[in-house]
Amino acid sequence: MRLLHCIGFAAALALACGGEPIEPLPADARDTTGPSLSVLSPRGGIYDEDGDGLVDVRIVLADSGGLVDPAGIRVRSLAGVVDPTGQLTDTVELLNVWAVTERSESLLVVHETVSHLLPSRVNRIELTVPDSAGNITRDTVQFTLPYAAFHKTIKTGLTMSWLPAAGLALCPDDGRLYMTVVRRLVVFDPDSLALLTIIEPGFGTTAELGYPLCVPEDPLLYVTDYAVQRFDRANEQWVSEISNSYHGHSIVQSRRDPDLLYVGERNSGRIGIISRAAQMRLGGLLPFSPYDEFVFGLAVLDGDAKLYATRVFEEGILVVDPRRDTIPKDNPILDTIRIGGSSWPGYGVADAIVLSRDDRWLYAAVLDGDPRGIARIDTQLDSVVAHLPLTNYVPIDLALSPDESRMFVTTQDRFPDVPSQNVLIDMPGWRVLQRFPRPHPPGVTRFDRDIVFHPTGKTIFVTRDVDLDVYLNRR
Repeated sequence: MRLLHCIGFAAALALACGGEPIEPLPADARDTTGPSLSVLSPRGGIYDEDGDGLVDVRIVLADSGGLVDPAGIRVRSLAGVVDPTGQLTDTVELLNVWAVTERSESLLVVHETVSHLLPSRVNRIELTVPDSAGNITRDTVQFTLPYAAFHKTIKTGLTMSWLPAAGLALCPDDGRLYMTVVRRLVVFDPDSLALLTIIEPGFGTTAELGYPLCVPEDPLLYVTDYAVQRFDRANEQWVSEISNSYHGHSIVQSRRDPDLLYVGERNSGRIGIISRAAQMRLGGLLPFSPYDEFVFGLAVLDGDAKLYATRVFEEGILVVDPRRDTIPKDNPILDTIRIGGSSWPGYGVADAIVLSRDDRWLYAAVLDGDPRGIARIDTQLDSVVAHLPLTNYVPIDLALSPDESRMFVTTQDRFPDVPSQNVLIDMPGWRVLQRFPRPHPPGVTRFDRDIVFHPTGKTIFVTRDVDLDVYLNRR
C-alpha cells in the first residue's frame, strides 16, 4: 500500500511527513496502490487565493483491488492530540463539517469551513478509504499551520501616484468595505473578496480623501477631505459636504451625543466638532497650531469622558475633555501621556490609537520612541503600563480582532537594508505571534497602512499602496 503523500510545504510550516516529500499522484491516476492525500493550502506561508477555506485538502482515489466505496470515505482531524495511553483523541470527521468542492470517481477536494485544526501545533489528518473487495486503506498526513498567513491582493487597477490608500471602513448594515485612494472611493465585498466599484469624487478638485466613517443607522458614509464629505451608500452618490468643515484626517463619533463627530484637522492641528443633523462644523477643540500641525489619531471614551489625540509634532498623547459647554472649548487639555524617550526632545510620538471594547486600555503605535512598538495605556491612570517593542520597525497602524484576542500592526521600514514586517500580536500573552514580510523592489517604498478585521475575525484587510491585501486568520 502506498503511503499518503505530503506536497512541498515551506520550512516555515514545519512539515513533518516522516520522510522526504513525494509528489502526489495525478488526478487521473488509475492503479491498485491506494489513495493519496495532500494539503493544497497553505503552502509556503501563503493561503491559496483560489480556496475558500483556511485549509484545502485534495484526495486522489485509486483502485486498491476493488472499486472504491465513496460513501465509506472518512477524513478525520486528529488534532495532534495523544492521551497518556497513546491513543489519539479529539477527532473530528471533517467531511461532516467541511465543504466538498469537487468529487468524482477518482478525486475528492474538500476545504475547511469550520476550524478544527490548531495553529502552531502539529495537526494530523487521517484518511480512510474502503473498497468493495473489503480492503481498507488508512494513513495520515501531518503538518503545522501558521496562526495567520497572507492570502491574496485585490488589485484596484489604479496607478500609484504620490499618495497611497489612506483608510478603510467596514459598514455592518450594508456589508461593504470602503477604501479611500487619493481622489476615489473603492468598494469591496468583504465576504466574496470582490471589488465592486470605484467611485469618482463627484465634487470638484480634492487634495486627498482621508479616513471613512460608518455611523450606525445612518445611510451616509463620512469621509475626511479638504472638507468632511458625505457619501450616500445606497445610491452610491456623493451628497453635499459639511458646511464650514476643514481639511481633516482622522474621524470618530461622539459617544455622548450620537449627532456629533470629532474630526482631526490638518494644518491647524485642531479637533473639529461636526453636527450631522445641522450639516455643519460647530467649533473646535485644542488651540490653533502655527506649525502646519495635524491630528493623527482619535479615540473617545464612553460618555465622552475623555478624548485621546495624537499629533504630528506633539510629543505624547493628548488627553482632552470634549464635554465643556462652551464652543470653542477653553483649554480642554487635561494631561499628556508620556510614551517613552524619543529622537526628538520630549515624550515620544505615536500615530494610530485604539481603545479596548470596555475602555480599560488604550493601545498606541509608537513610531518614534524608546522603545518603538506598541504601548498599552491604562485609561484610569492615563499612563503606560506595558510596551511591546518592535525595535527595527516603524509601527504605523493597529487594529484589534473582534474578540480582542489579537492585534494586527502595519509598519514601515526604518532602515533601507532592514525591511520591516507586519505583525500579529497575542493580546492575552502580550507577545508577537507571527511576522509577515513586506517585500518590495530596491528603492521602492511600500505603504501598508489601515487595517480592518472582518466581523467573524477570520479575515484581515490591509491597505497596501493602492490595493487591498487580505490575510486569513486562525481563531
